[in-house]
Formats: sequence, C-alpha cells, structure tokens
Amino acid sequence: MEVSHQQRFSTEEEFESMMDPLPIMVRARGLNGEVHFANTAWKQFTGIFTEMNIHEDSRSAYEAAIKSHTELHKTFKATYRCSDKHGVYHWLAEQAVPWHSTDGKFLGFICYAMDIDDWMLREPATDTEALEREQAMNEELEAYNEELSATNEQLLYSQNSLGQANNNLEQILNMLPASVVVIRGHNLVVEMINSSNLTYWNKTKEEVLGKRFLAILPDLANQPFAGQLLHVMETGEVIDVKESLVLFTNADGSTRETYVDYTYQPLSDLDGHITGVLVMSFEITDRVLSRRLLEKYTEELASANAQLLVSNEQLAISESRFKYLIHEAPVAIGILHGRDLVLESANVKILEVWGKTPDIIGMPLSAALPELQGQPFLGILDEVYTSGKPFYANEIRSLLEHQGALKEIFFNVTYQPIADFSGSTADIMVVAVDVTEQVNARKQVERSEQHFRDLADLVPAKISNALPSGEVTFFNKKWLDYAGMGFDELRDFGYHNMMHPDEIPAFQIGLAKAATTGVPHVSEMRFKDTDGNYIWHLNIASPILDDEGTVTMWVGSTTDIQTLKEEEQRKSDFVSMLSHELKTPVTSIKGHIQLLLRALDKETPTALTDRIKPSLIRIDKLLVQLTRLISDMLDLTRIEADRLDLRKQPLMLDVLVAEVVEDFKLSHQHHQFHLRSENNIEVSADRDKISQVMINLIGNAIKYAPDSDVIDLSLSTAGDEVLIEVKDYGIGIDEKDQQKIFERFYRVEGQNEAHYSGFGIGLFLVNSIIERHGGYIVLESTKGVGSTFIVHLPISHE
Repeated sequence: MEVSHQQRFSTEEEFESMMDPLPIMVRARGLNGEVHFANTAWKQFTGIFTEMNIHEDSRSAYEAAIKSHTELHKTFKATYRCSDKHGVYHWLAEQAVPWHSTDGKFLGFICYAMDIDDWMLREPATDTEALEREQAMNEELEAYNEELSATNEQLLYSQNSLGQANNNLEQILNMLPASVVVIRGHNLVVEMINSSNLTYWNKTKEEVLGKRFLAILPDLANQPFAGQLLHVMETGEVIDVKESLVLFTNADGSTRETYVDYTYQPLSDLDGHITGVLVMSFEITDRVLSRRLLEKYTEELASANAQLLVSNEQLAISESRFKYLIHEAPVAIGILHGRDLVLESANVKILEVWGKTPDIIGMPLSAALPELQGQPFLGILDEVYTSGKPFYANEIRSLLEHQGALKEIFFNVTYQPIADFSGSTADIMVVAVDVTEQVNARKQVERSEQHFRDLADLVPAKISNALPSGEVTFFNKKWLDYAGMGFDELRDFGYHNMMHPDEIPAFQIGLAKAATTGVPHVSEMRFKDTDGNYIWHLNIASPILDDEGTVTMWVGSTTDIQTLKEEEQRKSDFVSMLSHELKTPVTSIKGHIQLLLRALDKETPTALTDRIKPSLIRIDKLLVQLTRLISDMLDLTRIEADRLDLRKQPLMLDVLVAEVVEDFKLSHQHHQFHLRSENNIEVSADRDKISQVMINLIGNAIKYAPDSDVIDLSLSTAGDEVLIEVKDYGIGIDEKDQQKIFERFYRVEGQNEAHYSGFGIGLFLVNSIIERHGGYIVLESTKGVGSTFIVHLPISHE
C-alpha cells in the first residue's frame, strides 16, 4: 500500500516519537539530498545524521531513481550497498515515499530501509528458495509500510477532529491580504497576530502573544492608536482610518516611517459585551510614496507587494465569530459552492466591488455576474475546482457592470479551494483587493518615464574641427542648434565661452597633453545652452597626426550625457532603496538564528545539538557578512551625498586585522593567509569602516586569484603612518586601468575579467573610507602576476 506522507504532525517531537522506535531505518530526505530527520536505527547504522555513503556500483542507479521519481513525485523502491559506521558495505532494501507539506508542496521523500545483507550474501539452495527469500523480504517491507500508513492515518484523524469551521477560518486568515491582530481587554493584550503583522512590527510571536500593546511597541505611546483601541472598547464604535502615519524606532535609533489604512472593529462575547478589538490593516507606504513621486517628480515609484497572511494556530474561534469576520472584513470575501460556483456567501465589500446587491446570493456566478462571459475568471475558477490548486494573481484586469456600464477594475485576487474531509474540493473562497488606484498611478508614472526615455533617444552628437592653433573650422548643425547661433557667430563668440569656467583649466591641460602624446583627451564637461543652462557632455578632443607625429587638425566629438548623469543618480537612489528593503528580511533571519541558538543553549547537550550549533553560529556570521554588503551599498549612497559619518575612537589596528584574517580562515579553509604584523599599533579610526576595508581587500584578493590559494598580508609602521599590505598572486591589473580602479562602478574590461561578478563599488568605498580617515591607497600590480594594495593610515597621537 503506497502512502503519500504529508506533514501531518503537530510538532517535530510527535513525528520523531512515531518514527524513532521503529526497527527499520527511517530518514526524511530533502530535494537536495539533505537529511531533515533520521531515527535511532538509521543513526546506529551509519553513525551520522547526514546522507549515506552509497557504493560506487550502486550510486548511479540510485541517483537516477531519485531524479526520475522526484520529477514524478512517485514512490520507488531501490536495492543498493551502503557503508555503515565502520566503513563496511551492507545491502539495503529501501522504499522512498513522497513527502509533502500541508499545502501540497513536494518536499522530498520519507525513506524506509532495512539491512538485507544476510539475504543477499547467502547462497540460495534453489531458485525457488531465492524467490521465496525475496518474497519474504518484500512482505516484511510491506508490513512496515502498512504500519506507518496506519500511524499516519491515526494522526490525520486526530487533527481533523478540530472541525471544519476552524479549518475554514485558518484558510481565510492564510489568504487575507492584510495585517491582522486581535487585542483583548482594557489592558490591550495581544491575543492573536498573523505573520504579515509580525513582519510589519518587526517582532516574533514570542515577543507579542500575551503581551500588552504598548509594552510590545513603546514607541507608539505618543501616537493615537492605544487611545483609539480603548475608545472602541468603551463605545463599540468602528474606527476606519486611511493613510495614517505610523512611526517606528529602529534598533539603531533611526525612525522607520510607514503609512497604513486600518480598521478597528469591536469584538463581543455571546452576551454582547465588548471584550476586544479586531484590527485589520494594509501597509500602503508604497502607494503613498508613489503618489508623492507622481506629484513631485523627485522620488522613485515603489511597487506594492501583496502578501498572503498566515494564521495563528492558537486562535480558536466560534462559528458565529467566523461568519462575523467574513461579513465585516474590509477586504472582499466570497464563498462559491460546487462546480457550478453557486454564490453561497458574500460580504459587504465584495458586493460593493462587484456592483451588486445581496439578491445574487444563491445564484451561480455566471448568472450573478453575466459580464464575466468572455473573461478568464470562470475558466480559472473551474480549473481551481477540478485541480484543487489555489490561484493567485496581482493586478488582474476585470470588466464589471456598475449601474449599467462596464467599469475597468484591477484586483489582487486569491482563489483558494476548500476541501471536505474526503479531500475533494467542496468550495472555493474568493479573496480580492481593489488595487485600481495603485495600478492607474503606476501606469501614469510609467507613461511619464517613457516620455523622458523617448526624449533621451533623440539627443544628438555635436562635431567640430579645428586647426592646430585652435581656430575652429567647422561646427555641425547640432552644435549650431545647441548654441542658437550661425557658424561665424559661434566661432567669433568663442567655443571656450560656452564651457563652464570651472572646467576650462583642466581642459587646457588635457589638450596640451593630448598634443604631446597623440592620445585623445576625454573629459566630462558642461556647456551652456541657449537658455544659459550648463549641460553635461562627454567631450573627446582627438589630435589628427601626420606621419611625423605632428598635429594637423583637431576633431571634437561632444555628446550630451546629462541624461546619463541623471541615470547615475537614479541608480544611486535605487541602490539605497534596495539596501533598505534587504535589511528587513536579513534582520528577521538573523533574529530567528539567534532564537535557535538561545533555544539550543537551554537544551541538554546531545550529539545532534553539538553538530547543529556550530552550523547555526556559522550562519549567524555569514549573515553579518551579508549585512556588511548591504552596508556597502548604503555607504555608497552616503558617500555620494557626502553623508558618510565616521565614529572614530582609539583602535588597536593589529588586533582588528588579526580578527578579520581569522574570520577568512574559517570561511576559506582551502586558502593560506600569511600575516606579518607588528604589535600594539593604535590609530584613531572607525572600527566598522576599517573592518569593511579589510574585508573588501581580502575578498578581492581571493576572487581575482582563482588559481592561487595564498594571500600575504603585513601590518607595519613607517614614520607617522601605518601600512597595511594585501597581496595576491592572481590576474593582476593593466597599467591603463590602475588609475580608474577606485572609481565608482568601474570594472576592468577584458576577456577574462568579464567572468568576475561585482558592482564595481568595493574599491570605491575602500578608497573613500581611507581618504576620510586622512589616508590613501597605493596599488602595485602586474598583469598575470598579481596585485598589492597598500593602505596608508596616520598613526594616532591622541
């Protein structure tokens, strides 16, 4: 009997308690071969928790079986040789059964194996005896599988007894595109909260459930929310607020500014007494910022991201409260029954967005909304019903009849199948949010941006010729149109008079050097247009030489790069926005890792915890590195805005460099890091920024030396300076690129260098940080030999 294993166990301990006593070997194998659980029999056989060591004669066939049945999500059987904890290979007979999550997602296989070494190695007396032995082995495996099936079915029956009403409620809360929290009593204690609300508050369930509202978020004490909650408790009045400003204080003391639409609904007991408040909110910060961008044309449009909400498993709610929640919810919710899609329930909001009255309840959807004919929704709903798979869509377009006319409306929509106890689809829950306003706002901004791009495509190049003396002999029409003059007038007016005064000295020096070397002078310069505005251009002054190397004429090519300059600023703004957006999930992950570490500290040490804890510590350190990368991106925008602040303090530089090198030794164990350092070197510096410099330099040394595993570092003093050297034996840098390597977004071009990823900001940040510390960097590099970066920092005399 084949069993498709779902995650039917309420806790991991329950699963282990069922699997651990079994005499056969059981393990849960993930999609990438990782082992999520192994019972005692498996660990006693292998002596490890990880995946097994299969004999090379069996490995290819086993891996092929895993691959093919992973694609099919089907049970398979395999016989193979596997090494035990003593290195001795045994024959194992295994049955691998699909492993799914509760929402149907395929996770891997639950593998049941037994040692059949005696059977395989014993010589059968006759073919009949061999056949009987194989049949007995299969019957024993089948018996174990039947026992596991019965165990799983028993657990499933136990959980189904919680009732269909609770099941429906959990599915609704999983789908609601809103942040939900239930607050009880005049002490404003949080009774229930969903994942979306936890993410918005930047809290965990343990920090929230059973706690007072203002104890959880003390930074909201001077904002109106607690007072409004008490007002709803006392009066029963519903409070509905649009675009409310909510200010949170981050861990670093900075302020996180957000905007929400929220509704406070009073919750009553069966006697009608108000006992709490249901809070449903939508964070609309992106929408508010988009509207501001449209109005002011100075900010970036931020796309709204709809999120599905996860239910709080501890919430137990009655059927009456369930119906009340659907009816009064500020999002559109409806229940469609059967394949005919009979509208069984529709709340006020969904009737409003459909433009219909309660009279349509009890009608098939095709009759209730005849305008859906020719639109994809009825077909999508039929597919959801027959397949049992939910459907999600953002900004899906619909035409609905409102007061006799078709109206274009955009929705974020979820069609969630609801199964009965037999597993068949009984109903479909429709949850929709009207996002027409956001879509129209975004489209208007997109049209505006497209207009500016079209203008940029028409920007012409300006060409000029001049004699060796500098007398201009030709301006093309683009120059004349730009200057608003005829040729003679522009020539007599003077080409130099159109240049920005600040750039004339450098331009004259560049021309002199170009005349001497014969190499074109390339510069970014501003030229005055007919309105008196200085516009950025890429100016190339190319000397034309005769056979003897004498300049015979000059050719000038001047291209408007004003748009490119603006694009660079937008890129910087995007980098800043992206960095801030990345901070939240990284912080959340780090918080969960630290929770796991604290939980392990409270547990009695075991072989398993001793193996897991170092990995969690390593993950925690890698998250620190990821945070540093995000900080690099933020520092880039701060440097460009001249807002990079240094927190200088006395710093033992030799200790810091040694710590960074030790971190790299742990994360790059195949590399050799040779550090020569003097002791007790003190400087006045920002510890984090200097650490960032070292991480960038060492990381580059590893990246650009793929064929070498040696990195040499030294730390020494010379007069009033500290010298930090980082040397690699990699691809090196051409001399022509060495002067530009510290420029923002500059990456070396070439056949080999194209294979090295990066944004071209690391060395720019390194150079900027060192300059702000009063130091400088020297580069010594030979193509194909390697590079040495020498950091010069002033020694602290404080």
